[in-house]
Amino acid sequence: MRDGVRMALVLLIIGAVCGGLLAGVNAWTGPIIETRAQQEFMETLRRFFPDVDRIDEESVDGEGYFVCYDSAGNLLGVVAQAKASGYGDGPIQYNLAVDNAGNIVGIRISSHTETPGIGNFIETEEWQQQIVGLSIDDPIAVGQDIDTHSGATVTLRGITGSIRRVIDVIGAEFLGFEGETMGLDIAAVSDGTYTGTGSDVTVEVTVSGGQITEIVVLEHDYTPDYFDKAEGATIARIRDAQSIEVDAVSGATVSSLGIIEAVFNALK
Repeated sequence: MRDGVRMALVLLIIGAVCGGLLAGVNAWTGPIIETRAQQEFMETLRRFFPDVDRIDEESVDGEGYFVCYDSAGNLLGVVAQAKASGYGDGPIQYNLAVDNAGNIVGIRISSHTETPGIGNFIETEEWQQQIVGLSIDDPIAVGQDIDTHSGATVTLRGITGSIRRVIDVIGAEFLGFEGETMGLDIAAVSDGTYTGTGSDVTVEVTVSGGQITEIVVLEHDYTPDYFDKAEGATIARIRDAQSIEVDAVSGATVSSLGIIEAVFNALK
C-alpha cells in the first residue's frame, strides 16, 4: 500500500513539473510566434500594396480589415484577415486584398487544417490565380468563375463562400459599393419549405402564396454576439420587404450577409 502511495506521489510530482515546464515554454514561445505571424502578415500586405504609407485597422464582426493609403492619402485598397469553414477541425485563416476599384489583387492562406493532398489545394498558386483578378461584380461561385475540385467540395465551397462574403463587406464598408445584387422573384417560387446554406449559416425558408412566411436558422458558425444582433433584424427585414435586397445590420454586417445569401440559395 505504502509503495502504491509513494508511486502515486512521484507520478503527481512528475506531472506537475512537466505541466509547469510546458506552460513555461508556451509562455516563452507564444509571443515570439505571434510576433512572427504579424511580421509575415505585414510583409504580405506590403506586397499586395507596395505604395502603402498609412494603414488604418478596422474590425467588422470580429474580423480585421486593414485600410491602406498612399503618402498622398489616396485609398489603395483593403486587406482582410478572414476565416472560412472547411472540412478540417479548425478554420481556414486567410488574407484577401481588394483594391479601390473592387478587384481582388491577392490572397494568402495563413493557416488551415484541411486534408493533405485533398483540401490543401487552396495553397497552390494555380488555384489562387483563379481568385486574383475577380471583382465584386463577378459571381465568385463554384462552377461559374471558380472551377470545381473533385473530392474537396466542402473545402472549396467554404472558402469560396467566405471570399464572396468578405469582398461584399469590403465593398459595402470601405469602398462605398452596394455589393452583390442577387435577383430573386419570390412570387415565382412554388409553395414549400426550402433549405439553403450561405457563408457559415444554414436556413430553412417557408414560402406560401408567393410570400416568405418563415425563416428559421438551422445552424451557424458565427460569433454569437454578432449573430444574435443580425439574426432577428435581418429576417424581419427580408419578410417585411419580401425581398433579399435589404440592408445589413450595422455592426453585424458579416452575419447579415450570410443570412441573406442563405435565403437566396434556398429559393433560387
